[in-house]
Amino acid sequence: MSLHEAGLTALGDLDPGTFAAAMEVLERVSLQAMAAVSGVVAPRHRWLADRWEQALRGRTPGAYREPGDEFEAAYAALGFPPVMARFHRETLAWLPHLLDDTVPLRDLLVRAGDVRTAYQDNVFTGYLNAACAEAVRQAGPRVLELGGGAGLSTAAALAALRGKDYSYTFTDMAPLAVRAAEARFGDDHRVSCRVLDLDADFAGQGFADGSVDVVSAGNVLHNATDIGAALRRIRRVLAPGGKVVFTESVRDTATTLTSVQFLLSRDEHRDRTPFLDLGEWHAALVAAGFEPGTTLPEPSSPLAAAGQQLFTATAAGIPGDWPAAKVLAHLERSRTTEVVLPAAMVRALADEPSLLLADLSALKVIRYHGDEVGDAVRAALGVELARIEPVDVGDDFLAGIADEADLELDGVDLRAAVAAVHEFGRTALLSMLNALHRRGLFRGRGNTEQEVLEGVAYPRLLRGWLEVLSAEGLLREENGLLIPVPDAEAYSDAALDRAWSQAARAWQETTGSAGTVEYARANAERLPDLLDGSCDAVTLLFPEGRTDLAEALYRENVTGRYQHRAVSAFIGGLARRWPADRPLRVLEVGAGTGATTERVLPVLAAAGIEVDYLYTDVSKLFLDQAAVRLRDYPWVRFGRFDIDADPALPRGSFDVVIGGGVLNAATDTDASVRRLAGLLDTGGRLVLTEPTVEEFWILTSQAFLMAEADDGRSATGATFLTLPQWNAVLDGAGLERVLGLPGEGHPLTPLGHRVFVARVPNRT
Repeated sequence: MSLHEAGLTALGDLDPGTFAAAMEVLERVSLQAMAAVSGVVAPRHRWLADRWEQALRGRTPGAYREPGDEFEAAYAALGFPPVMARFHRETLAWLPHLLDDTVPLRDLLVRAGDVRTAYQDNVFTGYLNAACAEAVRQAGPRVLELGGGAGLSTAAALAALRGKDYSYTFTDMAPLAVRAAEARFGDDHRVSCRVLDLDADFAGQGFADGSVDVVSAGNVLHNATDIGAALRRIRRVLAPGGKVVFTESVRDTATTLTSVQFLLSRDEHRDRTPFLDLGEWHAALVAAGFEPGTTLPEPSSPLAAAGQQLFTATAAGIPGDWPAAKVLAHLERSRTTEVVLPAAMVRALADEPSLLLADLSALKVIRYHGDEVGDAVRAALGVELARIEPVDVGDDFLAGIADEADLELDGVDLRAAVAAVHEFGRTALLSMLNALHRRGLFRGRGNTEQEVLEGVAYPRLLRGWLEVLSAEGLLREENGLLIPVPDAEAYSDAALDRAWSQAARAWQETTGSAGTVEYARANAERLPDLLDGSCDAVTLLFPEGRTDLAEALYRENVTGRYQHRAVSAFIGGLARRWPADRPLRVLEVGAGTGATTERVLPVLAAAGIEVDYLYTDVSKLFLDQAAVRLRDYPWVRFGRFDIDADPALPRGSFDVVIGGGVLNAATDTDASVRRLAGLLDTGGRLVLTEPTVEEFWILTSQAFLMAEADDGRSATGATFLTLPQWNAVLDGAGLERVLGLPGEGHPLTPLGHRVFVARVPNRT
C-alpha cells in the first residue's frame, strides 16, 4: 500500500472537496480578526505580529464581527472535536490582550479543556498519521517516536505494526505525556516510554548511534532550538539506510496564527516563523545527511489547505565499502559540514584523481579514527583533519577476571562436572559406531575406509569421525580394514539408550539441566539419515525454524557458563574505565541466539557510559528474534555479518570485537581473524571463546552445519584448532595476546574451552 492510499483509508467516506471550503471560512474570520487588532505588542509576540502583517499584506478581509454557526460547522467539517471551535472563538475575542501579553494563552487553554489533544485530532492529521504509520510499518522494526504528546500518531503506528515483530519507544519532553503513554500503551511489552529532550544529545540519553531503524515525529521538530542540529541527532541515531518520517507545517495559516501559535512565543525575541517551507525542509534534510523521499499531500490536493506535510527521508551514510570517488560525490552533493571516516578512507580521498574536480567548500572538518594520516594527506584535502584519539584504559583490571569467572561455578563440583562432560563425549563416540553399524558396516571382517565413506553426504566429517574413534581406542586398523574395538553389543541400540540416559543424569547433577544431552541424543538418533543426506541438517538441528532447542547448548554447560562470565567480567572492567566523552564501540559477530550477548549487555548498561553495540549474525532469523528480545537496550543495533567475507564496515571503527564460539565455523580462521583485527581501532580488543580440542557431541550435531575448513584444520581433518594453532592465528593477525583462560592447572583446562583476549598494538 502506498503512503497516500494509507492516508486516504483513514478518511473513510469523507469528501476531501469540503475541506478547502471549511478552511476558507476559518481563514477569512481569522484574517478579519487580525486586521481589527491594534495596540501594544509584547516583545515576545513581535515575531507573531510580523507574521500577521505578512498574512494581511495585499488583502482586504473586511470588517470583523463575531462569527456565527458557520464557524463551528467549519471545524466539524475538518474533523476537530467541539472544544477546538470553542477555544478558537475565545482566542479571537481576546486577541488584543493575548498580543500585549496581559492574558496568557494558558488561561484560555485551561478554561477550554484538552485543546492540545483536540488540535491534533482532525482530518488532516488523521490522513498524515495514517500515511506516517504505513511508512513506519515499512521501515521497522526498531521505532523511536519523538514528541509523542497525546499519542495519536503512536496509536496509528502501533495499529499498522500489529502482527509484526517490533520494538517501539515512545518519547516526549514532558514526563506527564510519558506517564499517560505508559498507561495507554503499556500493556504491549514491545512498547517502552521514556523522556527525551530533542535539544540534547540522544546518545547521552540512552539512544546510541545507529540503534533504530525509523524515527517518527508528529508536528514536533519545529520546537527544536536548532532544527539542523536536531536532524543531525536523528541521523546519528538511525542505522544506515534508516528512515525519518515526520509531519510538519510548511506555511502559516491565519487560523493557527490567531490561536495555538501563541504557544510558540519564547521569552527572547524570535526572528522568524518556527516553520520551514517545503524547500527549506528538503535543504535541511540534505545538510543533515538524508536523502529526501516522499512528501504528502500533493500541492494540488484539497488536503494541502492546512499547510501540513508528511516527509520521509533516508539516512544516507557512507558505507564502508564505498570507493573514494563515491564518497567524494556524496560529500559534494550532501554539502555536509562534518564527517567521520576511517583513516584508510581519508588517505584514499587524498589519492583519488577526481578530488581536484570535487567541490568540498561546505566541508569544514573530517574526523577520523585509526592511524595518523600525515601532512601530505592534510595538504591534499585542504580541510581540517581531526584524529579521534584511541582510548587506552590499561590492563590492570585483567588480573581479577579469572577469579570472577570462577565465581560463576561456585558450589559446582568441578571434578564431577568434568567427568560428566567426558561421559557425554564417550556416549557421542558410541553413537558414531552405532550409526555406522546401522548403515550396514562392521558386521563381519571390518571395512576399508573407502567402504565406510561410500555414499555419504559428508565425507570430510566422516573422516573426522574415523580419526577420533581411532585416537580414542574405539577403532583399530588391521590389514587395511577398520575394525571396532568394543563388541557390537557395547554400541547396540539398547546399550546406547542406557548410555544416553546415564549421561543425561550425570549432566543434570552438575548443571541442573539435561537440555544439551537431550538435544545431542535426538540428533544422534538420526545420524544415518544425516550421513547419507536424506535428512536436512538445518531442519533436524533447528526443527520448524525453532532455536530454543539449541539455545541450551550455549548456556547451561559449565564451560559455557565460565566463558560467558569471563567475557562479561572483561567487558565490565573495560566499560568501568572507559572515558565518559567517548562511546564504547562494540561489534559482536556470530551472535546467534545471544548467549554471550545476554551476559554482556547488563554490565554495559550498568557502567553508565555511551555504548554503540552492533549485534550481527549471518542468519536473518537470529537477527529478527534478537531485535525483539533486546528491545530494552535501545543502543543495540543489528546487522548481517559473514565471517568468511570482507566486511562492509570501516576499518578501525570498533573498540571491541566479540566472537562467542563462531570462528570455528570459518572457512579460513586466519583470514577471518585478520579481517576482524582490521575492524579494531588502535588499542582495540578481540575477545573470543573457542574450543581447542575435539568435542565429540559436536561431531554428531553442529558439525553437519560447519563449512569445510581451509586453514590449519585441513591437514588433520580436525573440527577445531588446537591451542598452539590459535595462538599462531592471533600472532599472525598482528595482535598481542593479553589474556587466556582458564589457566594452567584449572579443573576446566583439560576440556579445552578457551577465552582469548588480544589487543591491537599501538602503531607508530
